[in-house]
Amino acid sequence: EQSSPPSKAATNTINERLLSELQESIQTQKYGPASPRRTPPFQYSSKTPEERERSLREARDLNGVNPLVCVGGAAFSWICAGSLWVFTTYLGAVFASHPLLGEAYFVQRAVGVFRNAAMGLSSLAAGFFGVVGGVF
Repeated sequence: EQSSPPSKAATNTINERLLSELQESIQTQKYGPASPRRTPPFQYSSKTPEERERSLREARDLNGVNPLVCVGGAAFSWICAGSLWVFTTYLGAVFASHPLLGEAYFVQRAVGVFRNAAMGLSSLAAGFFGVVGGVF
């Protein structure tokens, strides 16, 4: 009987693929993931100068804007601002006429924080709606 030489494992098998994946995983853990290629922040458009000019003219064209919608939005915003300002004034009067009667320090502090938050938010909202109404 002749003895055959020992057979070797075939190359390009699943073992080599797993070993290469393990090496990649080790490299990723060691040095972090590879950063993606960055695209340039500004890319030139493929439009011709005539197309660019036409796009700019269309963007400047306000013929489709209904002025009643703008005036109506401004009026609504001013009404909200006025209502919120009246509400802020009312809150200030209520808080001033009803002093805190609690004895516990943490209750006094909590009520003070709540009152400041209520006054601050209502006056902030009034100011926001007033500015938005003025922008229209």
